[in-house]
Amino acid sequence: MQASSLIALPLLTGGTDTEYEVLATALIAAAEARAREPEEAAAFLRLVLALGPRPVKRQASEALADLTDDGVYPPEWVGGIGKPATGQAYRGRDTFGDNEAILVTFSYADAEHALVVSLDVAELPTIVSVSLITDVPRALKFFEEGDGLIKRLEPIALSEARRRIEVPLAQAGQDPDIELDTSTLLALPLARSRVRRLPAPEPGMAVTYTAADRAAAVDDFLRSPEAAEAGDPDVARFWAQALTGYSSRVPDEPPGQAGRHRLGAALLVYVASTFTLSAGQIDGMRPAVTAWARWAARRQGLDEADTETLCTHLATVLGNFQGAYDDPVNVAARGYVRDIAAPDADVARLADCRARRELAAPLPENRDPDDAAADPADPGDRAILVASEFGTCDLEGADADEFLAAASHVVEELWHDDPPATWQAGKSLLAKGHDSHDVIHLLVESRSK
Repeated sequence: MQASSLIALPLLTGGTDTEYEVLATALIAAAEARAREPEEAAAFLRLVLALGPRPVKRQASEALADLTDDGVYPPEWVGGIGKPATGQAYRGRDTFGDNEAILVTFSYADAEHALVVSLDVAELPTIVSVSLITDVPRALKFFEEGDGLIKRLEPIALSEARRRIEVPLAQAGQDPDIELDTSTLLALPLARSRVRRLPAPEPGMAVTYTAADRAAAVDDFLRSPEAAEAGDPDVARFWAQALTGYSSRVPDEPPGQAGRHRLGAALLVYVASTFTLSAGQIDGMRPAVTAWARWAARRQGLDEADTETLCTHLATVLGNFQGAYDDPVNVAARGYVRDIAAPDADVARLADCRARRELAAPLPENRDPDDAAADPADPGDRAILVASEFGTCDLEGADADEFLAAASHVVEELWHDDPPATWQAGKSLLAKGHDSHDVIHLLVESRSK
């Protein structure tokens, strides 16, 4: 855990590859300074190698090889580092399905410990906290008696545990809008190494729900007793399609899931930033959404008290909706998907389209203030944005007009996803850490080679 805390330090300030390179150099220097205790230095390097990301592993491996060449080897106990035996895995959720906890046990000989990962699943599965605990019976008893949020843990397969937490753990610390406490950040390297000890998930283990499943759920709602209180049938169908689609946006989440936080995310984030609503849809929102939430609560098996808790929270969300819908940030966001935002659209595809078009035309907060009102959906305004962002770039002797024409061509390919290869290349560059401005430059440059 001490080694994990050292390796995780860059996560406190952004976690860039450059920061990890600096950290690795410092750690190797610290080990090499222990010339009087070479075996201890070798043990430290072996710990760093077991837990560190690629830049750290590379330098630690080279330094450890140098010690080995000099006849210095880590102590025998180090051979087991990072190789605990796997035990049992458990999963629990809260009453409304907004939060989830995964607990996995491991052991060195008779010494058992557990990895506990708490997730927020109201939007995408996102890390809330990570902890390593040594008193496993006490932890299990804590969940058994009810911790006030997560219901009783149920056993799951080790591969299932890995499937549910591996990606969120890998992404933890990368989003500046998600704050994690220091203890969680410092535990991440150790948690990630533990997850790699779990068996890989079998292909097809996750249940993916289709457009047909979502349509069937909407029809079920419209035939339900709750729909009688939903108001205008066309308006009720719109809201049912939008909410049902959002509730099944990720694998394993069936259509028709309503949680307190999930309803807030669906209405105040997803709907407000996606759909341009008619006056009738806004006026009929409260009865339609309330009816859908009551239907979803019954479908999930919530009792009367929990259903009323859900609806009380929903009333607050509905009261906040108009403010969210009128927020300039959401007004601008709707412009990116206005032409494709049907209520039964696939949420994942909408998100991918939004990300692609935001690469093509930067959001208002990333533009010159004079261009804040430009409509990204208008080709002429996109040309203005290209000229504004790239017109003053240092092109190292390249023809400025030719570059702007090429950049505009790339932007149009991204906006229309034609050809798809342009977006695939753009995503790859973004994943490597390039910002949007540099990605457009690199895509243009790739055409001239």
